[in-house]
Amino acid sequence: MLGIVAWHNPLVAQDTITLDLSAAVESGAILFDPEKGYWTESFSDAPLVFGPFTFFHSGSTEYGGYWSGFVVGNNGDTDDYGSLNSAVGDWISNQWGNMAGGGIQTDSKGGVRKDEDGKALTEKGIPYLLAFSSGGEAVVTLDGEYEALGVYLNNHPWPYYDNLHGGAFTRALNQEGDYFKVTVTGRNTVGEATGTAVEYLLAEYKDGALHQSTDWEWVDLSPLGKVGSLVFTLTSTDEGAWGMNTAAYFCLDKLQIRTTGAEGIIAPPAATVQIYPNPVADRLTVTGSAIRQVAVVDISGRLVYQFQANGQPQLTIPVSQWGKGAYIVRVTDATGTVFRKIVKK
Repeated sequence: MLGIVAWHNPLVAQDTITLDLSAAVESGAILFDPEKGYWTESFSDAPLVFGPFTFFHSGSTEYGGYWSGFVVGNNGDTDDYGSLNSAVGDWISNQWGNMAGGGIQTDSKGGVRKDEDGKALTEKGIPYLLAFSSGGEAVVTLDGEYEALGVYLNNHPWPYYDNLHGGAFTRALNQEGDYFKVTVTGRNTVGEATGTAVEYLLAEYKDGALHQSTDWEWVDLSPLGKVGSLVFTLTSTDEGAWGMNTAAYFCLDKLQIRTTGAEGIIAPPAATVQIYPNPVADRLTVTGSAIRQVAVVDISGRLVYQFQANGQPQLTIPVSQWGKGAYIVRVTDATGTVFRKIVKK
């Protein structure tokens, strides 16, 4: 899939990169169901890649269709389809909205348009990302090392209304100390934790009232430092025998990172480094000038392979047991470090 973001001289250190979903839509890389307003590939295993951002996505048409990770929506629906206060009970068919009422408006230079109170302006039809994970995590993998800057987050209607009124399998968050939150953590390019976790409260019952924002809220991710992937984890005080009861959804847009120098982006490998074939099915070959180390992480940022080469000119990596999908290969040789995205078919 074609990935497009707002780039500014990406080979120069300290450049800011902002996720731009509208550009991908305009290019035809993202298509929507005209009635419901969701990405037409939601119920497939199609990749969701925008420039340096790879958003984990898995889907299937079985059992009526399901997905996990991230998908794209644009309808801005704020209706209640299934809480105990609703006469309509069909969240699965209507899971594509967000409580801000649409995607974030931008100006001609890609900057976020805001009202006089500093709130991001929204509009139906502008794309945004929806995140869901029954396991509690949604992962964004980058194609190298970047400095985390921030992201806009928004409540999804399903947990918003269930938190307010209670649902078929959830209770209202109406006790002092109740919360529903997203915690963002960083991993480096070999899957190790970085920086300090960032928490954002999607819902909080405090001082006798439930507080939930319906606006796109900017969340500062700079405490995470330099990252190779970002992990978004949902937790709630509404838990049962099988874990969190709260519907595990939230919305995301305008994720922003900054390059950390020449190694902060994935660039064509130096002339001394070659990684082939790509896509790969059985064996991956890496050649270079006195290879020192090779490391591979999967799309969730977890380390799947690491080898200290001690100056070898060529390595062969067996990959037949790896799952299908995208991986990031980091090669350090006598000329420096390069990153390369590969696909296991």
